[in-house]
Amino acid sequence: MTDATIKTDLAGGASAAQSNVKASAKKTAAKAATAVKKAATTVAETAVEKTQVAREYVHDKTDAAVAWSKPKAEAAHKAAEEHPLALALGTFVAGAVFGFLLARNFDR
Repeated sequence: MTDATIKTDLAGGASAAQSNVKASAKKTAAKAATAVKKAATTVAETAVEKTQVAREYVHDKTDAAVAWSKPKAEAAHKAAEEHPLALALGTFVAGAVFGFLLARNFDR
């Protein structure tokens, strides 16, 4: 009968090789841990920077929108107070046209 088991010599050479493998694994694990910490720090810093840029952008755009739309809203409100019938008829016509186009689109 043939013996198919693998025989290894664990007496001398293998013990030194195992200790080298363990040392190498520890070094690799330490490098990986350092890389993960560095990556986490970089991601956190990038997220903070991007958040700050987005916050400034939204603030600037909000100020611009308020400055642009406030006079327009006041003018529209004044026009609506002066001509309520025109506003009602204009709204009705716009709704009728939109409804007609929507219904026509659904008929296809």
